Amino acid sequence: MAEARTRSLDVILEEVRIERQAQLRHFDALDAKAGIILGFAGALVALAPAGPVLLDISRFAAALSGFLALSTFWPRGYWAIELRRIRDLYLAAEPTFTRLRILDTQIWMAEELGGVLHSKARRLKSAMGALAISALLTAIGLGLH
Repeated sequence: MAEARTRSLDVILEEVRIERQAQLRHFDALDAKAGIILGFAGALVALAPAGPVLLDISRFAAALSGFLALSTFWPRGYWAIELRRIRDLYLAAEPTFTRLRILDTQIWMAEELGGVLHSKARRLKSAMGALAISALLTAIGLGLH
């Protein structure tokens, strides 16, 4: 009976591992984009000339964009399986039971990281929006200057 309930265990475990790897690649991609936005925001803050109030608002929007981009770099929890603990707890256990426990742990980690990933992506979208507003206001402000 237990064998029938766990026939696809290895297939599911592999899919969960693939998903976790995709999540980590997505984290890295968001970090790279945040770095680019942070650089452009810093350039707009530093290089926009003093002048009309519109340029001051533009610099504020760029600073906000930089802050939001920087917040995506905030240290995040990264859950990993404690290998020594698995060895100590499951060395004598049935392999199917051990794989099932690892699967459940990996699914939990993927779900937790998914929430962190969505939050990071939302902050990055806000940073991009603030940067776009800053660039538009800078262009208009320079035209008026």
